[in-house]
Amino acid sequence: MLVSIVIPACDEEASLEPTVREALAALAAEPVEVIVVDDGSRDGTWGVVEALAAADPRVRGVRLARNFGHMAALQAGLHEARGAAVITMDADGQHPAEALREMLEAWRGGAAVVQAVRTAEERRGFFKGFTSRLYYRVFSRLAGIELPEGAADFRLLSRAVVDVALAHPHFALFLRGFVTWTGFRTTSIPVTFRARRAGGTKYSLRRMLALGAEGVLHFSTKPLRAATYLGLATCALSLAYLVYVLAIRLFGHDYVTGWASVAGLMALIGGIQLLVVGILGEYVAVVFERQVGRPDYVVSERRGAPPAS
Repeated sequence: MLVSIVIPACDEEASLEPTVREALAALAAEPVEVIVVDDGSRDGTWGVVEALAAADPRVRGVRLARNFGHMAALQAGLHEARGAAVITMDADGQHPAEALREMLEAWRGGAAVVQAVRTAEERRGFFKGFTSRLYYRVFSRLAGIELPEGAADFRLLSRAVVDVALAHPHFALFLRGFVTWTGFRTTSIPVTFRARRAGGTKYSLRRMLALGAEGVLHFSTKPLRAATYLGLATCALSLAYLVYVLAIRLFGHDYVTGWASVAGLMALIGGIQLLVVGILGEYVAVVFERQVGRPDYVVSERRGAPPAS
């Protein structure tokens, strides 16, 4: 059965070719296709894709019209994949090709999802490792699904899982959470990730925060409930404070008129109101984006022919 390997790439001119070669060599005994999705690269990445596709019929290229983001590029690759099993991996060389065979063995053993889990956390640095672990725990608590710590976009998906993801493309934009949410039988394998071959990470702190917020907004309504509880708690505290002020005014002997406590209370209430409105606004923005119906990505060109059905 055909195995598809989807590799999103953005400005990976120096790393892409050896990554593709290693993946093909690791699965040399399998019928395989490699789909490289160029996510709006500004360097010579697309030229590398064209050369690979021209030299090897197993390699295909998909070029997006601009940079739509890593998740959109993954989704584009899933749309193009024809395999009974689809493996997603990064172009920078961090995901070792040696793990591909282990993934296939686990899939053939009955797993619908085979998730690579990072084992070399110390190489990520304290800040990134800490924030990653914190996010996985917070997401798991909010969404009610257990997202394994150290999980990355290095995984195998069976055709059944891919079809479900393609039927719900907007939710699948946070693929890590969506795959776990489906409940398909999952096997995790420990993998020691390698250092990047060249360049730097494309995930800035801003992009990491945006991806994290995207996941929470799509999979949990608990922030809305928290806003409701916060509003109720604020109302209760405000009422108690007014009763306290009234009691002092009626029964106190040393009542002194002041503005500090009132100003502080007003600032607190105003801040909470803005916070609640902001949370509501984030959810409204998600609904708006989906109702507008814009595509999650646009393909500008392709290279290579898909395998015969």
